[in-house]
Amino acid sequence: MIARRVLLPVLLAVLIVFPTAPAAAQTVVATGVSEDATDAASEAKIARDPRGAVHLTFVKPAGGFDQIHVATSMDGGRTWRTRQVTSLPVQSRYPTLAAGPDSSLHLAWTTYEPIGHIYYSRFDGNRWSVPLKISPGNAYAGVPAIAVDPRGDPHIVWYGIRDQAPQVTTRHGSIYEILYSGLTGNQWSPPVVISPGIPDSINPSLAADGSGVLHSAWYQFDIEAYQVQYARKLREWEPPRQVSSGRADAFGVALAVRRDGTAYAVWERRGAPDIRIYFAERRDQWSEPQPVSPEGRPAFHPSVAVDDRGRVYVVWESDGQLYLRRRVRQWLGPERIASDGKNTLPIVAAHGEIVDVMWTQEVGGGRRIQFATIGGSGERPAARGGSALATVVVAALALLLVWQWRRRTRVTGS
Repeated sequence: MIARRVLLPVLLAVLIVFPTAPAAAQTVVATGVSEDATDAASEAKIARDPRGAVHLTFVKPAGGFDQIHVATSMDGGRTWRTRQVTSLPVQSRYPTLAAGPDSSLHLAWTTYEPIGHIYYSRFDGNRWSVPLKISPGNAYAGVPAIAVDPRGDPHIVWYGIRDQAPQVTTRHGSIYEILYSGLTGNQWSPPVVISPGIPDSINPSLAADGSGVLHSAWYQFDIEAYQVQYARKLREWEPPRQVSSGRADAFGVALAVRRDGTAYAVWERRGAPDIRIYFAERRDQWSEPQPVSPEGRPAFHPSVAVDDRGRVYVVWESDGQLYLRRRVRQWLGPERIASDGKNTLPIVAAHGEIVDVMWTQEVGGGRRIQFATIGGSGERPAARGGSALATVVVAALALLLVWQWRRRTRVTGS
């Protein structure tokens, strides 16, 4: 009797601490990919169209050059078909992808000729359109981010150099600014600068909310450090607002936006002696930034998503492993996503209540794209080993409980 009273609470506690739900199924999308296949978490790279098909974009060598590829799965990520979009004998990198309400796909990337230029292509369900150069002139343009508004119009931001840029000394030695262009009808608007002030603005992100308002965030030098900047486009782009502060650099900014316009930003805060992932959100104004990655473990390349129920997901890499934190009313503890090989450059995205993650994995000297749906129901996508350990512990305690009960039954019966 004592054994039952002791073991039952222990068993229940273990079930709570070590959930026995299976780990999120991980599938290999493509092999032989580039080292930076999923680089730049500021860019959207996962899209689900209204039919439920999931699409990913990444970089893979072909013919001796990095080329842009798009993989499509019609069965939720179990099987994949990959198409090569670019084919010029030059390097093409940093792709970004979004789906329209008509299930069309919109893709942008950087092609180096040898200076970077921004290109765009649309998939109508049968074929990709001829790539169109979006960035003007011959000045550098790179790392675009794309978003499609509820009407189906695509919008692109990127960082680059424009003619007659102000003469200001920057840490990079160049005058980088954030530029925007949108497609209405059949014509792309002339690029406009959305990062006024001190230049040297890098790697913008872009998202559209349910009202068609555009949201963008990037990191920008303020003479002392790089800070997170954010701007909205209603009819016109509003002046940017600073999200971070202090003398620690903010790098690797990623952005997610809920349908109601609530914005969520994550970034690397590189303050001595630690590099941690920070998070802030904006309703009427930006919240005070807070760390979401553990102290004492350098963390890089964050990505953020929010589902239709307002649950927030942040992923990052640390020591070749990927970690996830989710906020369901409050922040839950970090969860390890992958357990095999070296895992880098994660991207997370939410579509409705479906939450997907993709990343670059190195195993046995080769690189591949991994994909998993981590869901939105609160299950913990622990590494396979964690789930197996929980199962073993629970099974052992259950057997012990049964043994104690049968032993007591025999004693009572005698």
